[in-house]
Amino acid sequence: MAAYTGPNMYLLFNGTALHADYRSFEHNEEMGVEDASAGNDTARLYATTLKDGNASITMRSVSGTAGTARWINLPVGSSGTLEWGPEGTATGKIRGYVNAILSSRTIPTEYDQVAEWNYEFQYSGAVTYTTY
Repeated sequence: MAAYTGPNMYLLFNGTALHADYRSFEHNEEMGVEDASAGNDTARLYATTLKDGNASITMRSVSGTAGTARWINLPVGSSGTLEWGPEGTATGKIRGYVNAILSSRTIPTEYDQVAEWNYEFQYSGAVTYTTY
């Protein structure tokens, strides 16, 4: 089975394309579980509760008016659809999307390195998977 690398990544938040300058994208899903054991149980039993998730994106900074526009279009607290396609948007490739809230963003700038922008998203709903 062949593996894939990241140059074809498609990444969009609330209509703003992020894939041209992304360096890393990490998406996490989790299922809450609660101990449901009681009485005569001899082993722990668990029940699932609610799904949750988050994502983080690290991007190369963009200078000039294009960078200013991107920073303004992605304010903390904004919500919208976060969409990703790890292999691009070709027919049959996986597509994930979820309503998300941009919960934080940072601009660490180092003396001798390209500045990067970091965005953190909190999912607000279940992730949907389809294909393009």
